[in-house]
This record gives sequence, C-alpha cells and structure tokens, in this order.
Amino acid sequence: MAAKDSFDAFVSILRDKIDGFSEDANEPNIKIIQNELKDRFDDLVKSQGYVSIEEYEALNGLAQRLEQRVSKLEELLEQSKTK
Repeated sequence: MAAKDSFDAFVSILRDKIDGFSEDANEPNIKIIQNELKDRFDDLVKSQGYVSIEEYEALNGLAQRLEQRVSKLEELLEQSKTK
C-alpha cells in the first residue's frame, strides 16, 4: 500500500471515530478510542518502516555491541597474522 493510500485510510478511520464521539462524548469512551487510535497509528507507522524510540535504542545498542565484537575479532585476526 502506498504511503498516500495508508494516510488516506488512517484519516478515514479518524473521521469515523470522531463521528462516533460526537454522538456520545463521555470520558471513558474517549480514553478507549484514544488507545485504539494510538495502536492503529503505531501499526500504520511501523508498516511504513518506522520504529519506536524504544526499538531504535535497543537496536542501536545491539549494533554498537556488534561493532565492538567485530573490532575485537579484527584485532585478534591481525595479531594472529603477525605471529
């Protein structure tokens, strides 16, 4: 699905939810819909290739540790070649 199509679908979902709110706008329903919209928005964003800050930080930490391991292995390889 193209980015514009995804955005249009998301806007359509928002419009449907807002129309539902206008009929009965009490606080518990707003929280339920807010959570539902957040979940749907997160799914849409992830489908477009984005990740949350928590996922980014976890992946960044893994990448840094892997880089350190590769550097250490390269050093060991160089040392074994010089012997």
